[in-house]
Amino acid sequence: MAKNQKQIQYTVYENAQTLKVEHLNEYGEGIAYLDGYEIYLKGAVDGETVLAQIGEPFANGSKRRPGTIKEILISSPDREECFDESNLNIYPYAHLTYKGTLKRKQKMIKDALLQTKANAPEPSLIEECDVNTVCRFKSIRYFAEDSCRVVNGFYRMRSHEVLKVTSCPFEPQWFSDFANRLCYLFTDKKVSVYNETTLKGTLRSLLLRDTIQGRLCVLNINESKADDSFRNDYLNICREFLIDAVYLNFNPESGNTVLKGQMECLTEKKSITLNLKGLSYSAGPYTFLQVNYPVAQKLYEYAVNFCKKDAPEKSNALDMCCGCGTMTLMLGKHFCHVTGVEIVKEAVEAAKENALINGIENVSFIAGDMTEVIPKLASERDIYAAICDPSRNGLGEQNCKTLASIKSLKKIAFIFCSLKALRRDVKTLCECGFKVDEVKGFDMFPYTSHVETVVLMSRVNKG
Repeated sequence: MAKNQKQIQYTVYENAQTLKVEHLNEYGEGIAYLDGYEIYLKGAVDGETVLAQIGEPFANGSKRRPGTIKEILISSPDREECFDESNLNIYPYAHLTYKGTLKRKQKMIKDALLQTKANAPEPSLIEECDVNTVCRFKSIRYFAEDSCRVVNGFYRMRSHEVLKVTSCPFEPQWFSDFANRLCYLFTDKKVSVYNETTLKGTLRSLLLRDTIQGRLCVLNINESKADDSFRNDYLNICREFLIDAVYLNFNPESGNTVLKGQMECLTEKKSITLNLKGLSYSAGPYTFLQVNYPVAQKLYEYAVNFCKKDAPEKSNALDMCCGCGTMTLMLGKHFCHVTGVEIVKEAVEAAKENALINGIENVSFIAGDMTEVIPKLASERDIYAAICDPSRNGLGEQNCKTLASIKSLKKIAFIFCSLKALRRDVKTLCECGFKVDEVKGFDMFPYTSHVETVVLMSRVNKG
């Protein structure tokens, strides 16, 4: 606090207080209210009554304060009694039963739809994930030092403090075994960990990917080069774990981007293969793939089936934000021609390669910003259906309006990873002549607040 800044008085609660938990936020914290204060309770479930010790405000003058649960007086029927509290940092809803997490996600989708004022139908039940099996096939681990040892883990919520992880539910076990094995090596060799304040140190992060058919890893370091001893030690451990494609990423810049700077492949094999819905996809370090393959296949099938249904013979389709062409190629089986649009040039090159691998010739790809590409497509292409799978930001109001201006466009399968984007983009498309036919969530990330939501829309016939 600045020297001249006056400390704003706040109520001191010497004794623990009885609180009713009103909400559950995206970080898995229960929210309660007391004398005008908003109390954040880690490990609480909405609907519970707890006895909690109230801490000081998060900042001078803030009405937000932490609370520490001393006793749960009235427990929620959705509480998972046997959860591991250490998992709360990885899976914010780990203290809920799986059915309890789905119930809350279903309500989140319904509330978002109501805010669009789109007169949407009741959302279908969320497509569940099999939480008894591995379902997250990509991981990013960060390095830190703990008692003079190199450790790996994930960032604590709302911070860049690395919390040590020795094993992670839902991920392939080799992710943890390999990362921990590297940490033993780096500790033994006295390799330093990158410090975000001083910008000094070597080890930054580790990207791991498993396609079931292959394994890939990228070690992200701060230096612009690595000596032969470092390379050989790293590569030898990769061989122990049967990793097919091995990379070093040299990133001397500040910031949090994981893959930035010079990428060097240390193996003959530069990519691995993923099989989905009878198609093969080449996956490299930059390739975007949904991390939960079993649920992703059901999502893709849901979106593609909607687009192809009742499609006129010799009609065309569009795949916005197509990535490596995952759904472009699936659409190609049902349409005369499919155009994939993606801003990342490396992804477009991968998409073209995937089309060749699968022998699909009726697709083409455009590398460019959709704000520039869509207007051109609107005037040149006769497009019947479109799949949109943008980043968390969604398409945006202007892009939605331009997309809707394609007069031949009758159907849109819109995949949202942010309900905030859903509220805006669905509202805009409805104002531009579309209606919501179906809505369904897909639980790609179990025990988190995140839910992939597919909104199927069609153009309103004005008769």
